[in-house]
Amino acid sequence: MSEPTPVRDDEREWRALGERLRESREYLGLSQQEVSDLLGVSRPAVTQIEAGRRKVSTLELREFARLYRRPYEWLVGEAAGDPLADDEVTQALYRTTRGLSERDRAQLLSFAQFLSGAGEPPPPPRDPS
Repeated sequence: MSEPTPVRDDEREWRALGERLRESREYLGLSQQEVSDLLGVSRPAVTQIEAGRRKVSTLELREFARLYRRPYEWLVGEAAGDPLADDEVTQALYRTTRGLSERDRAQLLSFAQFLSGAGEPPPPPRDPS
């Protein structure tokens, strides 16, 4: 009987990177298709990247970091912890908004940006039809 093949460290790192990318995408309420459209990569590529089955170039990672508003160093696992993990209010907001409709999340984002003075309008909600 043969023993299972151990998972190599680089495979583990690609999976961890994919998990951070998926969590970041979900945190922003983006679909894989939206990310695909915004970054100019195919949706299956986004799926493979998030699963750790497709390697990502430095340039692609920088684009993901910019889109997800996360530090590049955090995405590649060089920064200590999640930049949002220590913020209890952010965690509570995330948990609360998970059950909202996409339209409600877009309105909440718009209001939060208004409060912060960010001035960036959120992308318009997708038409469900």
